[in-house]
Amino acid sequence: MSDLFFRHPPQPELLQRLAKGLLQQNHHLTRAVRLWVWLRWLYGDQGYAALPDRFTYADWRQAFFSPTHQDEKQNDILQHHEPNCACTKTTRTWLKEVNIAIDKWQESLQQHLSISDSDLKNLLHERLFAQVRKSLQSDLDLLVDLNWLQRVPHSTGRSKNYRRVQVLPISQQPENRISNSNLTPQEQVYLAETLEMVSFLDPNIPFLTEQISPHPQDDTHRVFLYIDYLVPESTQKQDQVDQLQGQLQDIWDSGQMSPLLMTYHSAHLGLIKECVVYPVCIYYMERAKYLCAYGSTPKSEINWHNYRLDRICSERLMPLNWTDTRVPQLLQEQYKKNQLPTPTTVHTKLKQAWGFDFYKPSALMVLRFNQQFHDHYIRGTFLHHTFAPINYQQATRLIKQHTPNPEHKNTRLDILQHRSPDDGYYQDQYRVNDYHVIRRLRALGAEVEVLLPWKLRERIALDLQETGNHYRHKALKL
Repeated sequence: MSDLFFRHPPQPELLQRLAKGLLQQNHHLTRAVRLWVWLRWLYGDQGYAALPDRFTYADWRQAFFSPTHQDEKQNDILQHHEPNCACTKTTRTWLKEVNIAIDKWQESLQQHLSISDSDLKNLLHERLFAQVRKSLQSDLDLLVDLNWLQRVPHSTGRSKNYRRVQVLPISQQPENRISNSNLTPQEQVYLAETLEMVSFLDPNIPFLTEQISPHPQDDTHRVFLYIDYLVPESTQKQDQVDQLQGQLQDIWDSGQMSPLLMTYHSAHLGLIKECVVYPVCIYYMERAKYLCAYGSTPKSEINWHNYRLDRICSERLMPLNWTDTRVPQLLQEQYKKNQLPTPTTVHTKLKQAWGFDFYKPSALMVLRFNQQFHDHYIRGTFLHHTFAPINYQQATRLIKQHTPNPEHKNTRLDILQHRSPDDGYYQDQYRVNDYHVIRRLRALGAEVEVLLPWKLRERIALDLQETGNHYRHKALKL
């Protein structure tokens, strides 16, 4: 059944994981492809048949190469041309063994990496396993570091012993973990590669199959996925984002949770600030990736904050000891009480009010939608858990109850009398000054009216007025 496992080409996202985020460098790309071949062989029928549960490098070498193979000197390897030896196989040969369409694989790589046609040609003609023992031994150790293998003690201590893992590091999302089932490691590989799990929360996992493609391949493909990135993937900044995300994923996977020191550029404050935070989870929102973390914020407060990954200036996140004086006292106390925040905390807060800045105070909002627009585009849609339709009378009552200023109350009630009862009226809880909410209301323009609260209504009105000023025609004096 080995043809069922790793039967898809090594996708850029998986290679990125195997290269620890350094895929742009050609030698790392070559090694990542070689590691893919390692895994395909080790977790395929051939590997299970050839190797015991515990095996050494020598065991693998004897099973993988021909009897005449020598791996002590590079010259001996390069001059070894026995056709049945694995060291003579090129990248193209390994890919063809699983019936991979080379052209499509090349296109996929070039869509994600800045790699020239000549470099790709060299990669395809490279003999992946024409390596000395030291290099191949380090491959095994790297697979251990990446949790694809386990290192086990040897009775004599003279050589390293390895073992296949029972839980493959394919999906790291606890609530969606394939390994929670009773599937064998081989079946996990097959299922994961068949499903090609969505990976915007993990850039190292393949997430686009040929059935859901960002680019048309031929006229038989009719389902496409378009993602509008705020930070283009083609820039080096996106590589840094993926590396930071990979570091965070490694930290979470290790179970060794600790505060992190990082340097952050706050666009809102216009400054660069050192922050010590406890990382909780990552969200993809507004076409960018954010780290939800608790600790010292750019405003020098101890609170939650959403840190956009492309604005983290640190190339690497520095773990700190919990006793480090730079760790906020409140965070230390939560650690001692075993009360550190979790992703569930974030999910709960997000459901309590509309807005991504879940750490901001919430308030009641009342909206009115023009009848035709409401009936065509709003009715029956989901905006937020707290978003609920109300009638004209309920809107009137809420304005009376939640407007303490008599002048503002009378003004709004007068405005409401000039609105149609047949329009769409809604109430919801929202995060005050949350830019996501403001942006959505601006985008709806004249189709929506904020009836409550007064400050938000004034802000939207001022924004629209200033926008209108940009388009007012003024006669030019020639």
